[in-house]
Amino acid sequence: MDPFQLQVLLIFLVVYALIVVRRVGRVKFEVWTAMLIGAMALLGTGAITLGDAFHAINMEVILFLFGMFLLTEVMAQVGLLQYVTVRLIRLAGNPSRLLLIVILFVGIASAFFVNDAVVLFTTPIVLAACSIAKVRKTPYLLGVALSSNIGSALTPIGNPQNVLIKMESGIGFLYFFERMAIPVIFGLFSEYFVLKALYRKDLTKFAGDIQEVRSELQNRHASYAVGLIASATLLSFIFSDLLGWSISLVAGLGATVALLISPDRRDALRRVDWGSLIFFASMFIVMDSVSRSGLLESLLLPFRSTLFSAGIASLISIFSISLIISQITSNVPFVALMIPLFKGGGASQAEWLALAAGSTLAGNLTLLGAASNIIVLEAAESRGETFSFVEFARAGIPTALITSGICIGFLSLF
Repeated sequence: MDPFQLQVLLIFLVVYALIVVRRVGRVKFEVWTAMLIGAMALLGTGAITLGDAFHAINMEVILFLFGMFLLTEVMAQVGLLQYVTVRLIRLAGNPSRLLLIVILFVGIASAFFVNDAVVLFTTPIVLAACSIAKVRKTPYLLGVALSSNIGSALTPIGNPQNVLIKMESGIGFLYFFERMAIPVIFGLFSEYFVLKALYRKDLTKFAGDIQEVRSELQNRHASYAVGLIASATLLSFIFSDLLGWSISLVAGLGATVALLISPDRRDALRRVDWGSLIFFASMFIVMDSVSRSGLLESLLLPFRSTLFSAGIASLISIFSISLIISQITSNVPFVALMIPLFKGGGASQAEWLALAAGSTLAGNLTLLGAASNIIVLEAAESRGETFSFVEFARAGIPTALITSGICIGFLSLF
């Protein structure tokens, strides 16, 4: 290992350690803070130049995320997100059905809106519903996190890594949707049965009245208008390939129009998840440095012969790499690392799809596997609730392995 590789490796390990421990003494390190420290350290030590760092940041992904965060903020401002979520929760007559509704709603929503944004707004609403119903919150928090990852695998716009893969590979929206629909449906129900088995004693009956959760629209005219904009944005995503539109531009335009309707534009901009945007920009810099160092090559060596061999061997290799490395780097950085290799290896559409599915479903294996998991935890802790790394793993490991097996089996049919 040469000095450059050692330098990059040490900085990367420090970043990973900060993400794991999250606190050193009295100093708390958010995930985005840890990644920003890593990016600045690499720039400061000369491991990457300022020009290379700038070019490493995929601005299309940043614009897409910004647009979706802003659009969902305006939807929250007018009460549309809360209204839809609470209406669905009220369909529940018992804790088990509530869990299933939460899983299905978050899963479907995450397929068409960035899963990070979906969990950011549904987590506090689910917590409030659980408080009024007086049920244990852990299975529902895990349900939000796990289903956001599974559901986001349905489309190329459901999560940041899928957006990145779509932009780099040109994979079509309908192609993606057609092949992932069955695995995602089975995956969501598999998650439900795993959580029900683990928390069966906590899913017997409500101790409170779920009907007390408020769901009034703050401004009906604004809500209808924002709902129409969100629907138009969604349709534009679906037909973006046929129209030749960039999904980042669609998200930006949709958010801009919604912002004009916002009752408080400054507040909407203030509430955008800037930490996530900093995380992704910093992540691109860190992962570009890791890619340049050649460190990834040694990790991929055991899978080299089958990675682009086509057929089920290729699928198993891609999913195996995803499950392993995503726990070290998280799934978005992992995909950022793999893209140059896939482009250089001339990966087929099926192999790009396997990378998207594998990296997304791998996010459920451990707490650090996906940024959305951390967002759920952060949102819960800010309201006095939490769950441990081990609690997440108890539900996440079987869910990730089962859903990955289902996906490999189904994709191998094509």
